[in-house]
Amino acid sequence: MIKSKNIKIQKIENFDNLYIEQELKNLGLDIVRWAVIALDEEFLTVSVSYNSKNI
Repeated sequence: MIKSKNIKIQKIENFDNLYIEQELKNLGLDIVRWAVIALDEEFLTVSVSYNSKNI
């Protein structure tokens, strides 16, 4: 089953796709897709769709 949620990731000065994907993988998510939906001085808010292991 695919689920979606918004996740806050610590913002670094020169972030890129690889940084975001690694942070999401560190949370144990099997990512289907993601998109940055908000930025502030400290965090990136990322909308993530992922495969749920609880089928």
